[in-house]
Amino acid sequence: MVEMDLKNDSNKIALKAGIWYVISSIIVKAMAIFTTPLYTRILSQNDYGLTSTFIAWYTLLLPVCSLNLAYSIGRAKLDFSDELDEYIGSMQLMAGIFSVSLSFFATVFKEVLMPITGLTNEMYMLLIIYLLFEPAIVFAQNGFRYRYMYKQNIAIAWYITFGQIGVSLVLLLFFHGNGAVLRTIGIVLPVVVLSLYFWFRRIIGGKLRFRKMFWEYGFSISSPLIVHSLSLNILSQSDRIFITNLCGEKETAIYSLVYTYSLMISVITNAISDGWLPWFHDSYYAGNYAEIRKNVKKIIVLGCYISLACIAFAPEAIIILGGSNYISGVDCVYPIVIGVTCQFIYTHYVNIELHLKKTAYVSFGTIVAAILNVILNAIFIRLYGYEAAAYTTLASYIVLMCIHYIITKRILKIKLYQDIFMFAALFITAGVGIILKATYRKDMIRYCCIIIGCVSFLWIFRKEIVGFIRYGKGKILKKS
Repeated sequence: MVEMDLKNDSNKIALKAGIWYVISSIIVKAMAIFTTPLYTRILSQNDYGLTSTFIAWYTLLLPVCSLNLAYSIGRAKLDFSDELDEYIGSMQLMAGIFSVSLSFFATVFKEVLMPITGLTNEMYMLLIIYLLFEPAIVFAQNGFRYRYMYKQNIAIAWYITFGQIGVSLVLLLFFHGNGAVLRTIGIVLPVVVLSLYFWFRRIIGGKLRFRKMFWEYGFSISSPLIVHSLSLNILSQSDRIFITNLCGEKETAIYSLVYTYSLMISVITNAISDGWLPWFHDSYYAGNYAEIRKNVKKIIVLGCYISLACIAFAPEAIIILGGSNYISGVDCVYPIVIGVTCQFIYTHYVNIELHLKKTAYVSFGTIVAAILNVILNAIFIRLYGYEAAAYTTLASYIVLMCIHYIITKRILKIKLYQDIFMFAALFITAGVGIILKATYRKDMIRYCCIIIGCVSFLWIFRKEIVGFIRYGKGKILKKS
């Protein structure tokens, strides 16, 4: 995607959609991160930790409620190109029926399930509502993304982000009550409103229909990925659940804020991956392997630089986001960021498995990593405190990356990437990251390292930067 041939119309569309998707995703996620200081100061540490637990459970359970059917849309675009709207509507209906069934079950057995979540009664019911309405938005976003309709996707993302921020702040500042509950209502309400819009739109358009062929196709691809996403979310979210139970909500708040900052890299890398995936599907389907191989190298290097920037500015960022009460967690940034970098690299191997519809392999790797993470968390968080969770997460992501590499190379016999380059980039990033971590209390040395990193980044990406500037100027002159 970095060096696509702009003479090709389809590549132009893909590049433009990808760039705007990445930019919008970064701005949206950055807004969520930059408003964190407001919430950490308005909410008590216990309320902030409880809200983080709500988000952890939502992230964990969404793949189950939606049956992960959105994963099948990218491939369905190629197999049902003339009926994609009908396919998405059929998937939404299927997920909706399943979500209603689960919501009924969760409500009937609330007294049994609610203590497991650690949530209050109000937050438990809000979790059910959120999981019931969110899938419709996920289907709409994926439908727009795979058709390169970036404007609609940007509108959805901006509405949800600013809607959640606005409603949450209004409730917290002008209404009295439990801070965690008010913040949770601010998260849920905008989603419910937008979801109802998409449900009515599908019903009025006559797209919400049962199609046996579509249901069988979607479920065959997505059902193994339910376990994958569930396991992946266990891998990324279980640490906070363990910390809450073993250490306390205060420690969960510290770790959650540090984790939120560390995931700033995933804000960008996930946006890059999501913008890349539609083009990858189209290019792999067309047999443009050399172009994929060429473009992915620059994307990997870009992800590594983003990781190092996140590590380098960690002390300042933690102080800004949470204040001095949270700075004790700064040493957790390095292992979490390197773990996310491993995730960014193995995603490119997972893309191959998804395209070939070998989704069972995707699930296998994630199950192994999730089980390993739970075992390591149970052992080491009890022994060494919340800091151990960062390193158990890193170990699990390294194992997961190796598993997907072996599946792609040894089982599927696919040799698409220059693997030595990808792993060398990760190794160098981990090494430089250790140096940066060692300079957290030696600011002058760290700032010199940052300057060197900026210069090297500008040199490596000089062609892309100049090309992007020229392309932007050309668009402005054309409009004028």
